[in-house]
Amino acid sequence: MRGTSAASLREVVDGAETSFRSPDVPLEQTADELFSAARVIDSSNQLVRLLSDGGRPAEVKQAAARDLFTGQVGRTALAVVLDVVAHRWSEQEDILDALERVGVTALLTRADQEGRLGAVEEELFQVSRLIDQSPALSEAFDDARDRSGEREAIVHRVLDGRVDALTVQLVAQAVGRRSEAKPARRVLELAQYASERRRRLLAIVSSARALTDVQQQRLGTILDRIYGRSVQMNFEITPDVVGGLRIQVGDDLYDATVLARLGQARERLAS
Repeated sequence: MRGTSAASLREVVDGAETSFRSPDVPLEQTADELFSAARVIDSSNQLVRLLSDGGRPAEVKQAAARDLFTGQVGRTALAVVLDVVAHRWSEQEDILDALERVGVTALLTRADQEGRLGAVEEELFQVSRLIDQSPALSEAFDDARDRSGEREAIVHRVLDGRVDALTVQLVAQAVGRRSEAKPARRVLELAQYASERRRRLLAIVSSARALTDVQQQRLGTILDRIYGRSVQMNFEITPDVVGGLRIQVGDDLYDATVLARLGQARERLAS
């Protein structure tokens, strides 16, 4: 994606990741629901045009999406769908890419939480090579080009029990979606995205009490500015934290006062 769509995608993914930090969000279910929502929208050219039309008010598109998906997907997935259709996109297909990307992000977040992200990343690379180097497998996917269910069934026959279940879920989505890109390329793109996520900085945020969503967003913005790239935050409650907040990023340790001063300094330099 480029231009308007690239900016919209960043905003949508950042917003979704904030909600994914809540421990009560069913990440794998949310991913499935987002993939399903993308398939429903993709099944109708009229729907794609309606929900991606930059000339329509966001409220109109959200109302249409709410009528379509309320009761069909969970609260978190519905919020993502509404956020996606409210944004502006350069191409109609970009809303489908955005829904898929957030679903993939949900699965990679689960892998990260469980310490499996490195393994999933490596398996995605290996599966991409397997498809690319296997004429029989590539031919099977080509034969079922317009039948996503058959493609996904092939993935399960080949990979179930051999790789992480999250890897299987990701590959099934990559291969099953209608796309001009070859299956091996689609899987490789997910592997590269997983690799990018692993290179993010990790911040351990200890607070005397749970931070609100707004506070988490503000803190994330400050850390991103300080380090010049996205910082993944993990939160823990520690009642005896002096000053109410402590942030560890690699070898750097900040308390609330130091962080506030750094944030103010960055804003002054940027103005």
